[in-house]
Amino acid sequence: MSAPAVEDVTGREGTDQPVVVIGAGPAGLAAAEHLLDAGVQVVVVDGAPAVGGLSRSIELWGHRFDLGPHSFLSDSHPESVARWLDLAGAVGGVERTEAVRSAVWRGRVVGFPPGPAQVLRTVGALGAARLAGGRVAATLDRRGPAATAHEALVARHGRAVVEELFVPYTRKYLGAHPRELSAAFADKLQGTRRGWSGPVDLLTPREGTGAVWEELARRLRARGAKILLGTKVVGLSTSGTRVTGVQVRDAGAEFGIGARAVVSSVPAPVLLRWLPGTRAPAGPALRSRDTYLVHLLVEGPVGQDSHYVTAYDESLRVGRLTNTRVWRPGTFRDEPRTALCAEFWSSGDDDLAARSDHELAQLAVTELPAFGVDPRVRVLDHHVLRLPRSVPVLTLGVEAARADVDEQLDRFVNLARVGRHGRHDWDGQEDSLLTGRSIGAHVLTADA
Repeated sequence: MSAPAVEDVTGREGTDQPVVVIGAGPAGLAAAEHLLDAGVQVVVVDGAPAVGGLSRSIELWGHRFDLGPHSFLSDSHPESVARWLDLAGAVGGVERTEAVRSAVWRGRVVGFPPGPAQVLRTVGALGAARLAGGRVAATLDRRGPAATAHEALVARHGRAVVEELFVPYTRKYLGAHPRELSAAFADKLQGTRRGWSGPVDLLTPREGTGAVWEELARRLRARGAKILLGTKVVGLSTSGTRVTGVQVRDAGAEFGIGARAVVSSVPAPVLLRWLPGTRAPAGPALRSRDTYLVHLLVEGPVGQDSHYVTAYDESLRVGRLTNTRVWRPGTFRDEPRTALCAEFWSSGDDDLAARSDHELAQLAVTELPAFGVDPRVRVLDHHVLRLPRSVPVLTLGVEAARADVDEQLDRFVNLARVGRHGRHDWDGQEDSLLTGRSIGAHVLTADA
């Protein structure tokens, strides 16, 4: 079957054609907003049925729930905080809570990071001395720059702590030992990021995180932007060093959208397949992991009041359990039932991927007591959502792979990448608001 012809759905030519933004997540919508501010026509395309990307919300049991633990840190960049609060304020406002984090470690549920008494109870006096000694030794070791995430974590926390906590965590979450991960990844792992060493205020929209991005999309549409949901991109058209159109497919047919420029948030290997004269980087440097979310509707006292509990115990298949009531206590104050969200992480071809939705739900229910949930709770219903390629893995060689991708894509002067997938990085909502707008500015400069 031949590729569909590219038609200019705007009826214009040249610089009057729209900039096409592929992806209606936070970064894509922020880029679209900046382009509209500059007076440029914008078309946003996304295969999902709703805006927000991984920050969208879903309707379950009469309420809206996020795709796992999503919040906005109150100490983020002031520009991001102000913009986000403006959007959230228009859709019911936010609830502010102080983060309560816990971990399953050696079969115990402890605070994270665990206090001295919890460490003693969990590993004993000799184990505590070994962990403390490793941290002291790390402060005295004056090695050069770390080459791997393992070396960076050992330099910061000590070898014993890394082997106890971070090695099991990265193997479960990312399918890799820290020795296989980029040194830059150490800063992005839970417990090492800026702001996570002390009290942190979390800002959570009353109507779910997705409501923020739905509000931004509403404002963009009101200003003339076209947002095409349920519309999958199947290819790009080029002429020399320019991208001239985007080929898409919706429920009805395939058609083309003429483009002045393109901002893409799809994974780099996918983008490269759409462009002539390019190739995907060799090896697994740009691989991603899948997330499987099991929302459980339970009745009765949960017995667990952490925002979320992360399993540093490899005997458990659930990686993290979120208690939605703790994130939005005002919203759910009078609700007799509670929604818990269990997260599984998968390579996409392992035994978790092969399980049915019912089997995943049963596994999540079986492991609830290990996360501190009262075994007497009644599970009334469940919902399973699979998110392919949702966790970028920053393996060794990722910097070289990114440079290779940049060199190939820089040949196309009116093409830019943005977002978690587009940049193969761990961008949060606060990052996406800033990078999206900056990419919008970059597109205008490059296209001038």
